[in-house]
Amino acid sequence: MKRRDFLTASASVGIATVALPKRAQAESVVQGMPKLMPPEKPAELNLCLQWRTIPGEEIKAKLDWLESNGFQAVEIPSGDWPITNGEALKSAMVGRKLFIATACGPSDFSYAEPEKREAEVQKFLPVITALGELKSVGLILCPARGKVPMGFKELREDFVTNTGKRLAEHAAKHGTNIVLEPLRRNETPFLRQVADGARMAADIGPGATVMGDFWHMQLEETSFMGAFITAGKLLSHVHIAGLKARIIPGVNPEADNYVDGFKGLKFIGYRGAVSFEGGWPKNPAEPKKEIPQEQKVSLILNMCKMLREQWEMA
Repeated sequence: MKRRDFLTASASVGIATVALPKRAQAESVVQGMPKLMPPEKPAELNLCLQWRTIPGEEIKAKLDWLESNGFQAVEIPSGDWPITNGEALKSAMVGRKLFIATACGPSDFSYAEPEKREAEVQKFLPVITALGELKSVGLILCPARGKVPMGFKELREDFVTNTGKRLAEHAAKHGTNIVLEPLRRNETPFLRQVADGARMAADIGPGATVMGDFWHMQLEETSFMGAFITAGKLLSHVHIAGLKARIIPGVNPEADNYVDGFKGLKFIGYRGAVSFEGGWPKNPAEPKKEIPQEQKVSLILNMCKMLREQWEMA
């Protein structure tokens, strides 16, 4: 067996059993072989866009555009945005089939100074409260970015038992979650695989989940499918971008194949959002300027068509 195949198979029987119901856990091993149970509900492809990517200026106009073009979810900015815009967004969401996925923004809990880590916690507490009011899936957090001044063991222990745990407890109290995001090795030396994030979320407890990002996963995982299966029910969000370049999927169709990952999402019955996070191809006429808005819209619709086709193939 090739190393990649072995690691994929191993991942499939790791944390996956942790995320299964108790009955399934009891039946998960038969004569030494894993027996993974089918999901309680079938998976759904809920396409989503980040706020800055949605055409339109006003909140209502953006939500109208999403609905009219077959999207199921919206991803909003983090920081003060959910606090200052929460009531307007909540009002604009009334009567829609859309759901609010995650709030995405920068975070870092790896400061050597305890007071700086505490400041990071205090900064996000009101954001999480606002997300709970919006019935959002949760707040995306990255425990560490860049060069980490703390030791890995100390950082993990502090996040799991202190900073991250307190945020997760606050999130659970308000009906939402923190969503751990694994990054690439050039972005963090700490959390780079979905299985690691799922293990941390399980150790933290209620209010903690994990996400997967196809762009990060392409470098760090042996299998998209295996990575998603290891997360199981702890997987609450997915980012997607082109696999050749971190731009909108479909520009390089020969490289943008997500079928393996979609198989994993179907296997675990994933019903969260699949949200585009990436840039745009260069403007051939003026490389320093972004492509026109009408071209962006065309690329968004092309992405949706391609992802739906690959979802059916999975």
